[in-house]
Amino acid sequence: MATKPSRTAPAPDSSSAAIRRIAERGYEATTAGDLADAVGMSRSTFFRRFGSKDDVVFADHDLALEQLERFLGDTELPPGEALAQGTTDVLRLLIRDPEAARLRFDLMRHTPSLRDRELVITHRYERVFGRYLREAAPVGTPEWVVAALASGLVAVHNATLRDWLRGRVADAPAAAARDLGRLVALFERWLSPGAGGERSRVVVAVYDAAGSPESVLDAVAAELGQR
Repeated sequence: MATKPSRTAPAPDSSSAAIRRIAERGYEATTAGDLADAVGMSRSTFFRRFGSKDDVVFADHDLALEQLERFLGDTELPPGEALAQGTTDVLRLLIRDPEAARLRFDLMRHTPSLRDRELVITHRYERVFGRYLREAAPVGTPEWVVAALASGLVAVHNATLRDWLRGRVADAPAAAARDLGRLVALFERWLSPGAGGERSRVVVAVYDAAGSPESVLDAVAAELGQR
């Protein structure tokens, strides 16, 4: 989904300063004038650049979505690598100012309207991933693959971000790259060049010739589970 073209993307330092002001005064008590003062703008310029308090809190996500769409549109990396790298870069952008990232997280936890807006942002990321996958995956790739991988990318990103915010991981981009690599590997048959979606394969299973049909099926299932 395209980001908002009607407003100029705010500078990262501006959104961080605004988030700090909201955290100091409280979400409900902070006015547009307060935020304009915090970022050194007139009220009219503030509204052109941000639009609302909600837009200030999520300004980094607008930047991240623009960056992600641009990267996926330009990259020549294989699809799996592109998705993992693009998602990791989103995380890297969102935590580049650790204090502002933590303040944003606290604001969203305590402000119901921001939590609702967060769900909208999540769907925007999923749509960006989904559109890329529909173009990059082989013809015949099931739609559930697109939906599952798109939502999985967001889930891994969000889980890593929460772990970083709670002090469970020190190097969030490294942790995200590792786990995103594991995720896209599960979908390799649809992401590898020439994979052609579902592929047939030969399975060799060793079983007792005198065994029951159930034991033969168990042997085949065990072999499939190793591949």
